Amino acid sequence: MIGDKKQDQQADGGSTAIQAGRDVNYHGLSVAEVKEICVLVLRDNFPQLREDARITAEQHVKTFADLLENRIAKDAASIVLEKFREPDVQASINDAVQASARKGHAANPEILSTLISERVARNTNDYKDIVLSEAVQVVPRLTRSQIGLLSFVHFVKSVAVQNLPNIGGLEPFGRQALIFCRPGYELSQSQWQHIQYAGAASINKLVGGDIYEALGKETYKYLAPPEGTSFKDAIAQQAPSYGSVLDQFNSENLFRVELTSVGQAIAIANISNYLGKLDYTIWLK
Repeated sequence: MIGDKKQDQQADGGSTAIQAGRDVNYHGLSVAEVKEICVLVLRDNFPQLREDARITAEQHVKTFADLLENRIAKDAASIVLEKFREPDVQASINDAVQASARKGHAANPEILSTLISERVARNTNDYKDIVLSEAVQVVPRLTRSQIGLLSFVHFVKSVAVQNLPNIGGLEPFGRQALIFCRPGYELSQSQWQHIQYAGAASINKLVGGDIYEALGKETYKYLAPPEGTSFKDAIAQQAPSYGSVLDQFNSENLFRVELTSVGQAIAIANISNYLGKLDYTIWLK
């Protein structure tokens, strides 16, 4: 859901919440220490690498650590740094560092850093924590295109933009969506099967529908098209980029793709890197 910008600075359990745009008097784990954890994980798990492989692995981990640092800074208003002391959080960092060291960019470090930042968010619950930890393990097993498909399906089926003045307000979101959706267009049957194998989605070929009809009657019912104009025609006229995304959705009949909770978490993390931070608890609850 997009449109609710309220941010509450209360932290659970007496922890310290960090608010952006102000000095922080903080006595818990520092961001520098978080980066050091990444380095220690590399040293503990890859002690016997050849020199050239060691240098490459260290560079991969540095890239991931820098991304994590930047993500923590960007999400500062909503995270609790003390949570980095939790064993389960450090286990997730371990998973992310090892995957990044082995695969570099192919491990999708931007999404891994986003998931870990969310794992230490103030607004959380036990179920969400479990899903995020599992998502960190699954992300390195997916290609960028496969993550694009998950993001494509989640954006169209599950993300609602609120409080728009008219249908034209969907166009900026459509332009951004094209960036993260297009990599997931027209995947091979083999790639679809691998997404299922990884536990990110299931496929039901018997399901179908018209996404324009579904959105016009439900999600965007509040955006009534001009009299005598269908929702689909209004989208084509006022939000052509968004319409392009919906046309592709219908063309591939992506109603048949049902994301698992892990697939949703991965999609939300990817979409958040383009549209701004989304509230995971809308879906993971």
